[in-house]
Amino acid sequence: MPARTLARYVSALGAELVVGLLVLTACAWIFGAIAEDVVEGDTHVDTRLADWLHEHSSSGWTEFFEAVTWFGNVPVVFSITFLAALVLARRRQTSELQLLLLAVIGAQVLTIGLKLGFARERPFFPDPLATEQTYSFPSGHASMSLAVYGTLGFIAARHLPRVRARIAVLAAAASLVLLIGFSRLYLGVHFLTDVVAGFSLGLAWVSLCATLLHLRVRLQTSR
Repeated sequence: MPARTLARYVSALGAELVVGLLVLTACAWIFGAIAEDVVEGDTHVDTRLADWLHEHSSSGWTEFFEAVTWFGNVPVVFSITFLAALVLARRRQTSELQLLLLAVIGAQVLTIGLKLGFARERPFFPDPLATEQTYSFPSGHASMSLAVYGTLGFIAARHLPRVRARIAVLAAAASLVLLIGFSRLYLGVHFLTDVVAGFSLGLAWVSLCATLLHLRVRLQTSR
């Protein structure tokens, strides 16, 4: 496709819409590839990494990552979502409020459904650092933290005038999300593919929600 034609399409659709579709497609492909490996049992790297992290654990790092993983617990992320929703509602930022609620509720529903569908057992250790009762794939902490903190970072960045401030906010949100994901690996309650799939699921869902809401706004303003 000629560059000028591509530029025309991007201009017509809107850069945000195009980026959202590209991110959605990439994340959906990554999730599908990981899910195929999980179903086929081609996850030897998972076991090796889980064993290595468990062997090199220490009390200090365990306490640190127990604190980090707390930010991804369901009661915490829903409490943060509730408070953020109140702020957005008071400021009458309807579209952003809808994005936040759709991202969080949808990610939770999808994660629970996929966990039940794949029914993957969690890593097992005779002396576990932490234990969970639900299934392993995909990681709910990964998908929910990305849905909550990623969406809030995106919303906050849109209202900042300076590029550096936007980058700082997005980097802070990304760092927290990545730390939460790694905490699940370190504590031995998830495999690497669980966490990567959770990130892919969360980002794909947030991108879909943002894309649809952006498209709706563009259609409404064009009338």
